[in-house]
Amino acid sequence: MPSSTVKPKRLNPMQTEFAKGLLNPDLPTPEGVIGPGGRAAGKRYDVYRNNVIVSLTEALASAYPVIKTIVGAEFFDAMAGVHVRKFPPKSPLMIYYGADFPRFLTKFPPAAHLGYLPDVARLERARRQAYHAADASPCAPEKLAGLDGNKLYDARVVLHPSIHIIRSRYPVFSIWRYNSTDDKSPIGKAREITMISRPQSEVIMQNPTAGTAMFIESLMRDPLGVAMDKAKGVQPDFDLSSNLTQLLSAGLITDIK
Repeated sequence: MPSSTVKPKRLNPMQTEFAKGLLNPDLPTPEGVIGPGGRAAGKRYDVYRNNVIVSLTEALASAYPVIKTIVGAEFFDAMAGVHVRKFPPKSPLMIYYGADFPRFLTKFPPAAHLGYLPDVARLERARRQAYHAADASPCAPEKLAGLDGNKLYDARVVLHPSIHIIRSRYPVFSIWRYNSTDDKSPIGKAREITMISRPQSEVIMQNPTAGTAMFIESLMRDPLGVAMDKAKGVQPDFDLSSNLTQLLSAGLITDIK
């Protein structure tokens, strides 16, 4: 059968120049941009160009509020201006804008002294993805209880689509908490693993053990037995029964095959 995918129409030369100019203030007003009465519309275009940059900066600030709090509004706006011009939107839906921001921060020299900043951005990105993830009904505990020992090792556990594991050599969860809540507990120096999920209406953040984090990451691609073995490899006292019970009770297992 022929593909039903509709390919986007290519922009004509004038549309291409118009789009390029929006994110590059050094480019002149494209030819053919005119206002009422056929007069040149350079000032109108500049206003529109400025509005586009402001709108994208605001979208980035909405996606990364903790980053803005850490570096300050003035620094963030200047940094966002650089990012916006390097990474124009790929979708008309602004909830997807800013996916390149964590990677951008790893190569942004003025923020190089804040080594943890890219990982905090990854955490904020994961929170946003979890919030907008598809809803899923939890699996009935009886489905797991009905598996005998022989089938348990090869069982496939389907996790809630909102789950993300963020690993960092910095205490990113503590940094996020300090800058976004009333909890001003001291921030240590130890690296942290953060688990993010949204089984119901609210995004939940936790600090899982190394074994639990490995178990969850492995379940996303491996059978249950393999995931258990990998978890025990990084945490010898890993308790399979306890971890499965916690995931089930939290509504983070949606099916067992």
